[in-house]
Amino acid sequence: MKLALLLPGYLDSPDYFHLATFEKRLKELGYTVERLDVCNLWQTGDVNNYSITNFLQQIKSQIDFYKNQNPDEILLLGHSNGGFTAIIAGSKFPEVTKIISLCPSSDKTGMENMWKNGFRVSKRDLPNNSRKFREFTIPISYLKDAIQYSSIDEVKNINKPLMIFIGLDDQVVSPSETEEIVTAANNPYVVRLKGIGHGFRNSEEQTNLVADEIVKFLKLQNNP
Repeated sequence: MKLALLLPGYLDSPDYFHLATFEKRLKELGYTVERLDVCNLWQTGDVNNYSITNFLQQIKSQIDFYKNQNPDEILLLGHSNGGFTAIIAGSKFPEVTKIISLCPSSDKTGMENMWKNGFRVSKRDLPNNSRKFREFTIPISYLKDAIQYSSIDEVKNINKPLMIFIGLDDQVVSPSETEEIVTAANNPYVVRLKGIGHGFRNSEEQTNLVADEIVKFLKLQNNP
């Protein structure tokens, strides 16, 4: 069997449109797909367990869960912080066979100013109603944990199929930052699209364009 784990971005719901779209397209390619709720944040609302380290442990637990099914392929597909974590996990876990990283950042340093009085308050729209929001108050312990990880350092250790996607209109993670990961990587498959920003999930058309590139990459790996 082929397993795909979908990794949402920072505070993002696993039920957002882009991840549901990716799941549908991957299932058409024969994958068993799981969209992970990072550290069960949306299910429990518990912000204290929300960290990159715990996210990595969650990914490893899911990989281990499927071991008895002897998967011949384990794909990690993540967007933004999920793309960042996909690179970290893909480097650390030998079971991972393919990685797709969409709009990843290089590291989490220099973000201290986003935390005020030890907390960072952020809102995310609900998957079924973009006009309603859920608020998360994330402690600075998240940042203290996150700054130990670098996708630039980890990508140097990856010698397996890796797709890096850059939206050339990304104003959250600058294309130049993601290009630093590309430079450090070993022969990555790179996609650069004009007119695509960080929040492409809010557009069905843009989401489908990204999904098309994902499918193209996976088919190329199977039929080089």
